Amino acid sequence: MQVIDNRPTQDVVVIGSGASGGMAAYNLTRLGVKVLMLDAGAAFDKSNLWTHVLPFEGDARIRAGEVPPPFRLDTNEQPYLTPDDRPFDLIRVWGLGGKTNIWGRVSLRMSDLDFRAAERDGWGIPWPIRYADLAPYYDRVDQLIGVCGGDDDSDALPGSRYHMPAPPPRCNEVLLKAAAESVDIPVVAGRRANLTRPHRGFEPCHYCGACGRGCGTASFFTSTEHLIPFALETGNLEIRSNAVVSRILVDDEGRARGVQYFDRRSGAESQVDARVVVVGASATDSTRILLNSTSRRHPTGLGNSSDQLGRNYCEQVRTHVTGFLPQLYGRPYQNDDGIGGSHIYIPRFNHRRPNRDYLRGYGIQLWNTRTPTTGVDVARHLPGFGEGFKAEVKRRYTSLVSMHPYGEVLPRPENRVTVDPDRTDRYGVPLMKIDVAVGDNEMRMLDEMYTTCEEILHTAGAEIVPFDRAAYDIAGTAIHEHGTCRMGEDPTQSVLNGFNQMHDVDNVFVVDGSAFTTASEKNPTLSILALSWRASDYLAEELRRGNL
Repeated sequence: MQVIDNRPTQDVVVIGSGASGGMAAYNLTRLGVKVLMLDAGAAFDKSNLWTHVLPFEGDARIRAGEVPPPFRLDTNEQPYLTPDDRPFDLIRVWGLGGKTNIWGRVSLRMSDLDFRAAERDGWGIPWPIRYADLAPYYDRVDQLIGVCGGDDDSDALPGSRYHMPAPPPRCNEVLLKAAAESVDIPVVAGRRANLTRPHRGFEPCHYCGACGRGCGTASFFTSTEHLIPFALETGNLEIRSNAVVSRILVDDEGRARGVQYFDRRSGAESQVDARVVVVGASATDSTRILLNSTSRRHPTGLGNSSDQLGRNYCEQVRTHVTGFLPQLYGRPYQNDDGIGGSHIYIPRFNHRRPNRDYLRGYGIQLWNTRTPTTGVDVARHLPGFGEGFKAEVKRRYTSLVSMHPYGEVLPRPENRVTVDPDRTDRYGVPLMKIDVAVGDNEMRMLDEMYTTCEEILHTAGAEIVPFDRAAYDIAGTAIHEHGTCRMGEDPTQSVLNGFNQMHDVDNVFVVDGSAFTTASEKNPTLSILALSWRASDYLAEELRRGNL
């Protein structure tokens, strides 16, 4: 195989261009650091996002031979392995900006209930940081990306002075909010990275609700639009697209000296030298890279002297309870769609409930609130066929609501990502194997999640669609990957320190969700952005001092 040697040495190589890699590149370049970004894909064609293509129209266009943007990586190109009895739905986006092109934009701060969880209940290891350490960076991120929401903070959900105005609740959200609050369950304005007013030269959201297909107006945060162009303007960023990183190279002393990667189109192998390597390829792919980075000094993977690399995978357990609100049957269609996703959120509250038989907690989000797919979802939950069926779908269109609780999964060493040396990808690199199961603790939490959703919907007078109380989404579908390269103060129990820096290899930083010590019940992207900003501040200062 042809090997291309790319010299001279770079200051910093950043692997990945999503929330973590994009933020690292944005901040480092503004601080005067030269950065080479390696991304496994290329920029998506913004003119072909299919943003306003409705589901039935999209199906027809696909049958006619048109191809929508291929956001999700085809597993035929890059497979992964799972046990037969524990399926995992790994959602990867190989393209500039990564999953920020299609993310849900829910932007929730973690609190000291999260950072101090292990100290309270004894499960796992403590975070090496506290909310006060990250709060200034949460503030910076809120201001930079334009998070909308309210300042109704609590011990479970810290607020912000920098939120953009929240869109008003929709009619079904008003009814659910009143029902929840009547049974002492708090409801706050949703916090999402959707612009509700002009910001940094970007137009506000026009409330089309089709955010899952990218955004033609860049009215929600993506690394592609809101970070990378500003990094390029500094003159300190170079991007190499279609660069599939396989391993980090080390010198005779075991320190990182560069990166090996393959061209996604030709398969040609290349190497690049670097003083520092920043890994932000997502928890699973970052872990795969590090596990494949074996050497005499690191025989079980780079930075794995603790044997914690790849262990403690924790996502969130998620389920759905759907209902119809009879008060809204036959309501005229009005332009109250709002942002893609709900305008309200039920933050964690169960920690104040006595006699719980499980650890940690959950929050509740809402879907199916007047987005372009709502009609399809209504039809899915109703029996029938023909004109009468169509009329009933129309009558119920404005009444559908679906509650989606997210519960924290405890970190367990047996929930892990490994690599299989006997099975390789097209580049000859060992494939990852993901072995993750939900535990008894989460099943007990799941039961209460169902009970809470039922209570709220019954109080609101909803007609609840029948459901299975033991059902939950296949692991991976929440796309909230955490824990496989966790932070900690003790190098024997963790891979990274409190600045996302490897204990074993001080010139390697891991800035994506794999760094999380615990998962919490919150969507991780806001915290990933804040942690990456903090880590890159520290990295730049260490470079300036000559410590790296």
